[in-house]
Parts: sequence; structure tokens; C-alpha cells
Amino acid sequence: MTKKFLLYSSPVVLMFMSIALFEPWIYRTFITSSEINERLKGEHFDIIAHKGASGLAPENTLAAFEKAIEIGVDMIELDVRNTGDEEIIVFHDETLERTTNGTGLVHDYTLAELKELDAGSWFDPKFSDQKIPTIKEALDLINGRCKVLIEIKHMDHPHYHDFAEKLVDVIREEPNGYEWIILQSYDVEYIEEAHKYDDHVQTKKLMIGEDSAPLISFYVETKMHLGRAKEDDRMKALNPEFHTLSTRRVFRMHARGFEVYTYAPNTREDMVKMLHMGVDGIITDYPNILMDLRNEIEAL
Repeated sequence: MTKKFLLYSSPVVLMFMSIALFEPWIYRTFITSSEINERLKGEHFDIIAHKGASGLAPENTLAAFEKAIEIGVDMIELDVRNTGDEEIIVFHDETLERTTNGTGLVHDYTLAELKELDAGSWFDPKFSDQKIPTIKEALDLINGRCKVLIEIKHMDHPHYHDFAEKLVDVIREEPNGYEWIILQSYDVEYIEEAHKYDDHVQTKKLMIGEDSAPLISFYVETKMHLGRAKEDDRMKALNPEFHTLSTRRVFRMHARGFEVYTYAPNTREDMVKMLHMGVDGIITDYPNILMDLRNEIEAL
């Protein structure tokens, strides 16, 4: 009886599994509108510049941050790492090759050595003057003109033993820094250390990080940690990759008390679809496109 049941039911099970797997694609392709219409009237969403306006200027540089501010974004997301002499810089990768003319591991170089590198020509020769900024230089430039989400990248290295505390010290030096600077990380150790050192600092634990595999993140990480997250008021945001979202999934996350900030839709069509799905904010390389959409929606 059991064997027959499994035999006859397996096609149905496979069908439902396929629907669940392809649910985001089905919503994006056949269900969700890509047009600005009355359903979006009054919709509030945050515009978050991914590594600054990184589609318009080299990522994580002062030029990208200034461009994002000119656009009028709500937040700038940036990444931080330590140098070999334990200075905090704004940089995404563990290695230098992708966004500079240097090679090797970031933490093998001193700040002075890193400051000699060209951090802009890879994007466009007109940005050849751009250098890797320190976190202090970046925050001094932004100066509270928008909020800042500082993403702490995990590193199993001695240089990072007091990384969270040093970041908090930088925040303390900024005028009203507690109000506009937020520390966030997928790795809970940094958030706990920062909060223990100074509970005035805003912190966020991201259950799904940018570097996570999207499907693994949604199906495994979310379900495993959802209960724990509800017990910790610092675990309040999810930032799944936009290809993993559907209207139903966003609704379920909201029902559990989470905000949903998706990354990184970079076309007008994908952004509009995410807004129709009800996300709270969009992390994008092209905040200028998203700002135009906001203006169109406000004009409805």
C-alpha cells in the first residue's frame, strides 16, 4: 500500500516542489505588474544606494557616496574591512584585484600602501583620482545627509579582534552619529560585541546576507533562525536577493514582523515589480532610477 501510494503521489509531490521552487519566477514573469499604477499610490519605500551609487561611480569610493547624496537617497550601504596596521577602510572584497590596480589580500597591506592604489580607473578612467577611503573619511563626507548602513564583513583573522569596538569609536566621533549610522552584519558576533560595548549604537543582525546563496538563504537560513530572530529585537530585517521573492513570500516575512530590503534590482522593470510585491526598501546600484520611480508614484 505504501509503495503504491508513493508511486502514485510522487508526480503530485514533484509538481508542488517545482511550483515552490519556481514561485518567484512565476510571480515576476506572469503575475506581478511592471507598470506604475494606482496600486502603488502612497507606497513608502527606502532608497538604499548599494556601495554608494555604484552603477554611476566606482563602488565604495567618495565619488560614489557623493553621487548618492546628490540623488537624494535615504541610505547608503557600504562595506568595511581592516588593513594590516588595523585601520578601518571602506572596501568590499577580501582581495584587491577586482576594484583596484593592486593584488593580494587587503589585510596584508598598511593603510599608507593601500592609499597608493587607484580605486577608480577600473570603472572609468575619469575616476582615476579615487582612492580607497577610510571609514572616517566616508562618514565625514556623508555627515548625516542620509543614513548609513555599515556592513561588517566577517574575517577570521587576528586583525579583527576588536573591530566592532573600533567602529563604535568612529561613530561616537561623528556629530549625532548615533542617529544616522547603523552597524549591520550577517555575523552575530560583531553585532553582539558592538551592542555590549555601547548600547546606544544602532545595530541590525541580517539573517540573510548579501554573500549568501539566495535559495539556500530563503529555504534554510530563514526557517532555521526565524524563531530565534523573533526573540531578538535587533534581528528585524531580511535582505533576500530579489530573484528569490514573490508577493506571498514578502507577505509571510511581514507577518512575522520583519522588514524586507531586497538587493540588487538594477532595472526599472525589476524595481517596479519589487515595489508591487510590497518590499520596504530596495538596495540598488542605480538609485537614480529608483528616485525617478518615487517621483512618478508621488505624482499619481
